[in-house]
Amino acid sequence: MHSTTSDDSVFIAIRALIAQVSTVPQGLITREARLREDLALDSVASMELLSMLDESLGLELEMEDVLGIETVSGIVGLATTRLGIGSAQ
Repeated sequence: MHSTTSDDSVFIAIRALIAQVSTVPQGLITREARLREDLALDSVASMELLSMLDESLGLELEMEDVLGIETVSGIVGLATTRLGIGSAQ
């Protein structure tokens, strides 16, 4: 699998948002990073991230939309789908 430029832009934006709600430096946040285990995002940080995704990218997501997502890549995939970027996997 390779990423498109638009997908990369979404990843960069989401990585920056995650760095704001996590204790992990932005440069260490990878697509494969697990939200809870690697980035220590608890429920409060997750809710804050959802709010920031809405503000920054215009994504109106509910907690139910992201419950099964475990990695940064999962968030990027959901965001690109919702934003109509790239093709479905």
